Amino acid sequence: MNNRKLFSLSISAMTMVVLALPAAGQKAKDTLRIAFEHPISKVDLVYDPKPESALTARIVYDGLVFYDDFTGKFHPLLAKSWKRVDVNTLDFDLRDDVNYHDGSKFDADDVVYTVNWLINPKTKIRFKTNYNWIKNVEKLGQYKVRITSKRPTAVGLMRLAKSIPIYPSDTHGKLKAKSDFGKNPIGTGPYKVTLVNPNKGIVMVRHDGYKHGGTWKPLPAIKTVTARHYPDLQSRVAQLITGNVDLVRSIPKDQVEALKANPNLANTATNGLLYSYLSMDSVNRSGKKMLSDQRVRKAISMAIDRKTVANAVLAGGDKVKVIDAMCFRVQKGCDYSTKPPGFDRAAAKKLMAEAGYADGFDVEITALGFSRHMAVAVAGELRKIGIRGKVDPVNFGVFRKKDRLGKFQILVSLWSSGGLPDASSTMNRFFSGSPSDYWRDPVLQKFRKLGGAEMNEAKRREYYKQAYDHVNKMNYVLPISTLPTVFVHDKNLTIKEGSLSPYGAVLNHMSWK
Repeated sequence: MNNRKLFSLSISAMTMVVLALPAAGQKAKDTLRIAFEHPISKVDLVYDPKPESALTARIVYDGLVFYDDFTGKFHPLLAKSWKRVDVNTLDFDLRDDVNYHDGSKFDADDVVYTVNWLINPKTKIRFKTNYNWIKNVEKLGQYKVRITSKRPTAVGLMRLAKSIPIYPSDTHGKLKAKSDFGKNPIGTGPYKVTLVNPNKGIVMVRHDGYKHGGTWKPLPAIKTVTARHYPDLQSRVAQLITGNVDLVRSIPKDQVEALKANPNLANTATNGLLYSYLSMDSVNRSGKKMLSDQRVRKAISMAIDRKTVANAVLAGGDKVKVIDAMCFRVQKGCDYSTKPPGFDRAAAKKLMAEAGYADGFDVEITALGFSRHMAVAVAGELRKIGIRGKVDPVNFGVFRKKDRLGKFQILVSLWSSGGLPDASSTMNRFFSGSPSDYWRDPVLQKFRKLGGAEMNEAKRREYYKQAYDHVNKMNYVLPISTLPTVFVHDKNLTIKEGSLSPYGAVLNHMSWK
């Protein structure tokens, strides 16, 4: 009996014991307690980009503008209005009534400082490309700034909304180690942080002085949020069952099913931008030349019954859906008119024979973290057409190293568009000619650049449609399915669905019944 089955049985046994106990949620205390999968030592999405940081940092800090995931519209935030002067220039009129959590006043100096710090070549952060489109920022008045781009950048306003929190210039500027700011963070958002401790977790308290978020970034219903890291799944689930936490994220399907027996718990599945995919090295960077043959790539795509595999592996019920492209039409700029080839094992075997691989071949299938179970299922499908896949499950550090060195033969992984509801994110991540590009296709390079510079949304979608259609036509990447974020939580907690956050939900759209 494997460890997962043993753990599912232990969940069932623990549930039977806990049924005799009263429900012990924190509704009466107006507190939400979260068990984090990954440790969080700072509230900082710039230095510590991961889902947990997306959940916390985006509710502690504000940007100039806000993008509403639920409506697909931009709204004022720290800027009360903005104007596009030309294709490279945006002017922002700032609010004059906003204070930071420490009581200090927000103004143009904070915007100029933050943007200049982010674009400074000496500032070493992982996702520098999120900011390198900016040429300069100017202070036009105490509450007016101008941001100029190096070239027409269609995603610029989205980047300002999602990737650029505004920091207090006096406090952040005085720090020798800027990465320490997230240990004692000061923002303007609807939650303020009162504790950040790697061992004790974080505590956030509603900032009742927050007035500028409108209905799109509202004041939270829950007064206090605590979050603590529990290093293994068993610990997180045990804390949930015994009533010591109220919310756990990313639990495997079999354990979600086992937890349904607990009447004190409920589960909510949300679909955002996260999906599972399989990619193949078409330019032989990894030394597996057969993947350069399109017939082989098409055979691999046709050999996988995506619907059956996804439903067998993933939690989320009817939220698990087969997808046909590497973007979602809810994203700015996304469109496509083609689909991957349908499941047809006999046709896949025929293509393998035509390509000279009737007896199959050996291949390594790299799998990042949670994708291991999907990779094992995919390997099982490929064995049926003679391809002998060895799954190599890796952590993120090994993943990044293999990626840069061109070591991926077949990769089964997940992607969230970098948390950005814009089609450019996927194009730039996979097809920019960077070390992560295993296709080096000039057609994709062309339409990636055209789409990135086009300010007209309809024309932009047309450019990206040609790019995403080309990916399907060449069988470079097989999109498998949506990857719902499944929360198991206290039955009295309500989570609004529809957020495109990498965490799958946002705190100011959670409430107690």
